Amino acid sequence: MDLIEGAYVLFANGHVNPRSRAGVEGGPAWIHSDRYQIDAKADGAKGQGMMRGPMLQTLLEDRFKLRLHHETREVPAYALTVAKGGLKLRPFQAGTCIPRDFARFFEQFPPQPFPELPPGQKYCGGGVAVKGAIATLDATAMSIDDFFKYSLPALDRPVVNKTGITGLFDFHLEYASDEPRGAGATSPEVAGPSVFDALERQLGLKPELAKARGDFLLIDHVERPSAN
Repeated sequence: MDLIEGAYVLFANGHVNPRSRAGVEGGPAWIHSDRYQIDAKADGAKGQGMMRGPMLQTLLEDRFKLRLHHETREVPAYALTVAKGGLKLRPFQAGTCIPRDFARFFEQFPPQPFPELPPGQKYCGGGVAVKGAIATLDATAMSIDDFFKYSLPALDRPVVNKTGITGLFDFHLEYASDEPRGAGATSPEVAGPSVFDALERQLGLKPELAKARGDFLLIDHVERPSAN
């Protein structure tokens, strides 16, 4: 199962798909317990992403007779809307730093460093600092979609952006560092606002319970591998 999830989910297109929620279902019990070591050699110079994704897919289909298909169905999600108090994001000031292209960053595996910039220029930064029970998250020059995909700690369900807002913004968020990542799951002992409260009050973004289309991979057939 680890090999299947790596080949068809994490490296499905030959590059890293961070936080992909595509689920793999079906198959006999042994795919969760049997372990294998694969020694494979590619013809010519191939990137790790291609070898761990499309090329491993071919190997699994050849040696394990793996057959599967895609299926979509409704799954629990969060619909992201603008809170009643209005949007509280600070627009990014162009020229203060160079935005990072995270989608391009993950095109290769392992991801390659961002190109060096000329003297006097710098990339836009950010990060998370934890002090006591409070986490402070800063992210500069990011779209709302990229903020939820690459910076905000993963929530318990996918987020669908319904705001219709485009452009780059600077994000500053303070929330309880040890709270659960589900709406309404914060316990009374947690100090500080939940991620959901912080998003609404500090950024003017409100995730609401909703349904969305989820992608699943269903295993139709798989056998123990043929002999070497």
